[in-house]
Order: sequence, then C-alpha cells, then structure tokens
Amino acid sequence: MTKIQEIRKKNGLTQQEIANKLGISQQAYGNYERDALSIPAKMMDKIAKILMVDPSQLVYESELENDSITEFLHKSLTAYHAVHNAINLLEKEGFQELKESESWNIKAGDKYYVTKNRSALIAFIVGDLSHYAFNIASCHTDSPALKIKGNSLIDSVEGKRINVEKYGGLINYTFLDIPLKIGGRVFVEKEHGMEERLLSSDFTVNIPSLAIHHNPTVNEGVELKTQSDMLPLLGKCDDLYKALLPNENIIDADLYCVPFVKPTYTGIDSEFLVSPRIDNLSSLYAIEKAISEANTKGIAMLYATDNEEIGSLSKQGAESIFLANVLDRINIALNKSKDDYHQAISNGFMLSIDNGHAAHPSHPEKSDPVVMAKLNQGVVIKHHPNYATDGFSSAIVKSIAKKNDILVQDYYNNSDVRCGSTIGLVSSAQLGINTCDIGLAELAMHSGIETVGKYDIQRMINLVKCFFETNIEISDKQTSIK
Repeated sequence: MTKIQEIRKKNGLTQQEIANKLGISQQAYGNYERDALSIPAKMMDKIAKILMVDPSQLVYESELENDSITEFLHKSLTAYHAVHNAINLLEKEGFQELKESESWNIKAGDKYYVTKNRSALIAFIVGDLSHYAFNIASCHTDSPALKIKGNSLIDSVEGKRINVEKYGGLINYTFLDIPLKIGGRVFVEKEHGMEERLLSSDFTVNIPSLAIHHNPTVNEGVELKTQSDMLPLLGKCDDLYKALLPNENIIDADLYCVPFVKPTYTGIDSEFLVSPRIDNLSSLYAIEKAISEANTKGIAMLYATDNEEIGSLSKQGAESIFLANVLDRINIALNKSKDDYHQAISNGFMLSIDNGHAAHPSHPEKSDPVVMAKLNQGVVIKHHPNYATDGFSSAIVKSIAKKNDILVQDYYNNSDVRCGSTIGLVSSAQLGINTCDIGLAELAMHSGIETVGKYDIQRMINLVKCFFETNIEISDKQTSIK
C-alpha cells in the first residue's frame, strides 16, 4: 500500500471521490497512487489539501516498490535519497532510529540506525557478544553529479539554463543528451523556522550536445567546460525554486542534476547491469541486504559516508568523527569499559567496499598485464598503496570466501596508470582497525551510466553476510576464522 493510498483510506475516501474533487478521471488518479513521483507539484498540493496533510507526507515514505537493486539505484538520486531509501529497507527489517542528540538505550539482539546530515548512515546489530568486536562494512553514498548553484539561472536563446558546478570526477560527455532529474534536499520556510524536505523534480532536463555539423572534429576529442557546455536546459522559467515547489518559499537547498535513466540488464544472457550510480550505491545496497539477512556476531555495522567523491572532509564524511563517536556510544550504552572498546577495535575488522576497474574490452592495456579484474568473475579484492588492503586483511577475506564457496578475484592497478582511493585508508587509520578494500569489477566508472556483472552483486551480498557471521580471533601466532 502506498502512502497516498494509506492516508486516503484513513480519511474514508474513494479514488473516485478524490478524482472528482481534482477534476480528473479515476484512472488518472489511480496512476498517481501507484507512482507518487510522477505527480506534478501543483497536483500534489491539491491532493494534500483534500487529504488535509502536508505534501511532504505523501511522498518518500515508501517510494521503493520493491527491494531490488534496480529499484534502489533508480530512485536513490542523491546521497539524501540513498540514505532515505536504505532506512526504508532497514526499518522493514526492524531497525530502530537513534538520534545523536538523545541518550541511547541499546539492548543485545536489537537493531539500530543513526544518521548524520541525512546523507551518511550507520546501522548496527548487537549480536553475540561472547566475542566482543566491531565488524564493519563501509561504503559511500555520493556519486559524481552536477551541483546546482542555488536559485541561479542563466539566459540562453532557448530559455533559461541551470547554473551548475561539478561535484566529483564525473565524465562530462556522459551527461549530455540524457534525461536528468533535479534532486536533493530543500529547506522550506515555516512560521516558526524552517523544514527540511527531500525533493525530486517532477520534470526532467537535459544538456544538448553540439551537432557534428557545427563541430566536425568532435570525434577527434572535445573539451567540455562546465560553466559553458554543461548547463542543463530548463526552458521558460524565471525561478527554479518556484518551479520545484510552487506554493512554498525555499530558503536554500542542496540540489543536483543527476542521470534519470532506468537501470537495465544487457548482454546475450542479460549478464550485465547498466545503471547510473552503481559507484557506490551497489555497495550500500549489498551491505543493507547482508546485515538484514545475517546471524551476526559481535557488533555488525553498516557504515555509509558522504562526500567521498570530493575528499571525505566533512562532518558526514569518512574524515569526520562520526564513526568513532558512534562506536564509543555503543560501548558506553552496553556498559563496557574503555579497555573493552579498544579490544573490540583490535578484535574487529572492516570491509571498505567500493568498486574497482574491470579490464576494458577496448583498452585492456589500461589494466595490469597479468592480473585483470573481470565482470562476473567474483568479488574484487583491491591491492594498491592507496588502499587499506595488506596481505593479512586480504588473507582474512579470502579465507571467509573460500570457507563459504564465494568467488573472489584480485585487482592490481597498472603501474603506469593513476589509481583512485577509497575511505578504507582513512577509517583504518582513524581507528587502527584491520581493513580490506573490496568491490565489484566495474566498467565506465564515474560515467553517467556504469556497468557491472549481474552475478557479482549476489556474491558481494553473500560475502558481506558471511563476514558478519564470522568470528575473527586474532593472536600473535595464529588467526582463527570461524
């Protein structure tokens, strides 16, 4: 049952009665109930008035129609949406919200989550504490995008264009000629202050490329400048904020233009998943599924940070004290000592999950000449000085995988090609916790549309689940994995 349907039934109204009040057919209104994201803003306001609720109560409460990865990727437009949708799935599995501003009462066997900035998320289960350890699977919630500069529009001969700047290292040309949604969060003026609201535009925009007739050397390479070439075409509009929420006063916002292309499976056997935001929401999805299904040992934790694509230095990023503070508060709430805390970190382990580069079919020379990661050939264990993986942590992951018949593969970077980084080194250094960087083999990383192997997704879920169900007992001479 959708949120609108639930509220309508509580008010004792039929679809036909609301359709009559709106002056539309019952079929048209029924379509709105099935897909709240398709409702124009003005129509949403009318429906809200009939149901005597705030418009924000009609959407985003249960917008995920199912728990498939394609649904999650498509509707998690920004880090704010990703966290919201992850919480939606977690709450269905019995996770309860904790607030940083309140005292925590934590019980063994229970499930909890806490957010920072509504764009970073920690969820955890207090499992079997006979072996007290923090077992953490981490990822990030943000993806490269075009960040909107406030309510700033720029004139053109075809109408207004949206003034944007790059967020993260996106491949510019992949944002051309595809539908883009405006998404993020807005702060709406209220009588006694303001209200934060999650937002997705009820219209799409695009960035038209220059025709080859006007740019005959385009296929020889072209430089796209963000300030002139990457501004989405909005059309006849003088106020972006009013176009997004006609009946509200938006004080300020964190808004982005992001690809709005439905995920699909390609290949002769539909073996490839092609979608926006695979980096790194496929990791968030996998961890959420794993922690929900696992019979956990110790403290099993999902840790999803924001702002990885721009360096992680923010209150909600991996460079922050968010994780350390949450671990400390868990320890206190369980009546553990400071010594117990340090032992739990020493006994613990972290998976830093972020995708790695698959060998490209057109450019295999960009990969290591011997060790090439390939789609659908298993979860990637990432080795490089930029990663937290060392021989010990890699051996731990390989042992868990072998014990549970999960296919894994090694990734080494071509020594002459720049290697990216993850949150693994940062979090490992902050806590002093053993960490291994893993991910899915991926093509077209940071493109508007990326590709991974379909079968590797379930392998990742299985590996993280088995990790949460494993006791890793580390000693000077021998490490026990059971």
